[in-house]
Amino acid sequence: MNNTQEQIHFTVNIVLGSDDEANFTYFINDKEVTGGGVVRTETAGIYSLDEATLAKGFLFTGATITDVNKETPCAQDFSFKVSDNGRTIAIIDTDENPGIACLVFNVECNGNPYTSTDPQVENEEEN
Repeated sequence: MNNTQEQIHFTVNIVLGSDDEANFTYFINDKEVTGGGVVRTETAGIYSLDEATLAKGFLFTGATITDVNKETPCAQDFSFKVSDNGRTIAIIDTDENPGIACLVFNVECNGNPYTSTDPQVENEEEN
């Protein structure tokens, strides 16, 4: 991460549903948000698991980032870095190409892998 990029800090809560699916909820300053959004400049989304989620044994293992529309590819603008022993993942978006990317978080809990639903990220050109 560099000094010129915008940083957005998310807290993530994960609960296993009755269908054994991992349900992800995202917060900024204790307010629930979608976890995705529109990006107009180089941005790093910093996603940190909350204490309740960590207590259950969840940890980030990575992310899968793909293009929603192959005619406006932008997935190559994204990279990720897991840090703090899986407690945090940074999604870095260079915002070089307009388009919409599908962002899926990969986590593990007690040896079992889970994935998030997609908080889409849209790249737009700066005005």
